Amino acid sequence: MDEEIKLELIEEFANHFHETNKLPPLTSKVFAFILVDKNVEGYTFDELVSIFNVSKSSMSSSLNLLIKYDFIGQYNKIDERKRRYKLTPHQLPIRLKKTKNELIKEKYLSEKLFQYREEIQSSEDAEDIHKEKVTVYLEHLDSAIELLDGTIKKLEKLNCKL
Repeated sequence: MDEEIKLELIEEFANHFHETNKLPPLTSKVFAFILVDKNVEGYTFDELVSIFNVSKSSMSSSLNLLIKYDFIGQYNKIDERKRRYKLTPHQLPIRLKKTKNELIKEKYLSEKLFQYREEIQSSEDAEDIHKEKVTVYLEHLDSAIELLDGTIKKLEKLNCKL
């Protein structure tokens, strides 16, 4: 992969993880780097400190947060004492579960808002159109939640085969 394209992809993923998972900027970059570069053996702590040119404490904080979220794991090669860091097989289902939970909450709040408006407003033509929009939106949320649930189950089943 061309180095410039790879770096651009890492930056795009880092920005995405920063926005969607509320990860600190360095943590987002480290996760994006490990995801995109996909070194099968993983990276040592010292390699990551060198790649990102940051302090050991900053890198340690980022790695500990990613481990806490189960996005990455620590591994040791048989012939090495140094720990290596690489993606866990659970990171994608975990991220999808977070999205699913956000959609479930969105659906709950949308239904609650709809019920509230139903109680305080009278029926008019504009309200009928609003009801149709809400119905379409709630159906969409149901479908999205169901699709995510199916995808999560398939990924978890594949993870069991590892």
